[in-house]
Amino acid sequence: MLEQGCRMKFDEKNSSEEQLKLMEVPLTETEIESIKWIRDSYNGKMNVQDIKSCPQQGEDSLDCRRFVMYNMEKISKNDRVPSKLTKDDILKFRAHVVKSFAESRHGWNSTHDEL
Repeated sequence: MLEQGCRMKFDEKNSSEEQLKLMEVPLTETEIESIKWIRDSYNGKMNVQDIKSCPQQGEDSLDCRRFVMYNMEKISKNDRVPSKLTKDDILKFRAHVVKSFAESRHGWNSTHDEL
């Protein structure tokens, strides 16, 4: 989608509490410049994967952050990214994220003395 110069955006006008809608919008100049900078800066310096089908949240979900984090974690560990996720998968991943933060020495329960 980015290759065609567009992205998806929440459609407030046509959405309701029961059903959320997305609409295709053109990239802004800033977004185009940012994408170009990323490509120019990292071309050949990191392994870039083109994932044709990655898990997407449903139209009735505003939970994209967990889907993005899930995909990023799988990619960073060179794990296979499944094409679909269940609600249970996302809930388990959420518990994993919370547990990781809680147990991290840099988490919200740490003090500056530990750093």
